[in-house]
Amino acid sequence: MKQSQRLDQLIQQLSDGEFHSGQSLGEQLNISRAAVNQHIHKLEELGLELFSISGKGYKLSQQLELLDKEKIKQATEHFTNEPDFAVYSVVDSSNDELKLLAQEQKLAAGYSVFAEAQTAGRGRRGKRWISPFGSNLYFSVYWPLAEGIHGAMGLSLAVGVALAECFESLGIEGVGLKWPNDVYIKGKKVSGILVDLETLADGSAHSIIGIGINLKMPERVAQNIDQAWTDISSEIPTIMSRNLIAARVRDSVLACLSEYDSAGLSVFQERWRAYDQFLDKPVRLIMGQRECVGTCRGIDENGALLVQDETGVKRYFGGEISLRLQQ
Repeated sequence: MKQSQRLDQLIQQLSDGEFHSGQSLGEQLNISRAAVNQHIHKLEELGLELFSISGKGYKLSQQLELLDKEKIKQATEHFTNEPDFAVYSVVDSSNDELKLLAQEQKLAAGYSVFAEAQTAGRGRRGKRWISPFGSNLYFSVYWPLAEGIHGAMGLSLAVGVALAECFESLGIEGVGLKWPNDVYIKGKKVSGILVDLETLADGSAHSIIGIGINLKMPERVAQNIDQAWTDISSEIPTIMSRNLIAARVRDSVLACLSEYDSAGLSVFQERWRAYDQFLDKPVRLIMGQRECVGTCRGIDENGALLVQDETGVKRYFGGEISLRLQQ
C-alpha cells in the first residue's frame, strides 16, 4: 500500500474527532506504532491539528467532513451526471492536476476536480495560496475556448460574479468583488480565482479555472496569511455541509461558463458592477515600479478595468497589476 493511501485511511479513521490508540491505528493500517507516529506528523504538515495524549492516542481537534463525490452529486441541482468530476485527497495544485489529465486524455467541457489539500497551491502572480487539508475548497474546471486565447478575456470576472451570486444564495451578506479575481465578504478576502491558459499546436486553446474558497480556516494555519481574510463558516447564517457548498459552487460555475460561452462578458458587466467594491472610489494601480491613481469606473465589455484620472478614462488589463484603495 502506498503512503498516500495509508494517509487517506488514517484520515478516514480520525475524521470522527474521537481518540484512536496508536495500536488500533497501526493494526488497521498494518504498520508499526512508530510508523503511525510518522504518518501523524505528515498530517500535521498538511495543516491538520491533532492532539496526542498518552494512554488515549490521537484525535483531530474537531470532526472532519471529507469531500464525497456521491454526496456532492446528491446535492447537485443542474449538473448531476455531466460533465463528470473527481475528488482527490492531496495534490500539488488542483490546476496542475487538471492540466496533467488534459494532456493524457480528451476532457469534456466542464470536467472538474476537487482536492482536500494542496501542497503547492498558488494564486495570481505566483503568490502562495494556503491550502490546509479538509478545511477549505480547492476546485478546478477545464473549459475549452472556442475563440482561442482571446476568448479568455474577462473569464475570471464572470466566474467571480458566479461565486458572488452563489455566496449570496447561501444567505451571506456583504459580498463584494475586486478586479480581476478576488471575492470578498465585508471587505475581507474569502476566495480567489486563477485562470491558466494553454494554446495547442492546432491553434485551439483551453483554460483551467482554479478556485480557492476559505470554508473553515484553522486558526493555526491562518497565522500565516498576510492580508485581511474571512471564511464561509464565519459569515453564513446557518451551518451547511461542506459537500453541499461544493455542489452549489460547481453548479454556479458551470452555469456561468455556459452563459459566458454563448454571450460573452457583456451579460456579466452590470452584475459585476453590483458587487464591485471599488466602484467610484479613489484607487491606485501598482505596475512594477509604476503607479497610477484615479477613480474606479468599473469594467468594460472586455473585462478591462476602467480608471478615470484628470486626462479621462483609461483601460487596464490583467497581468502584473495590483489594485488598491487610495489611503
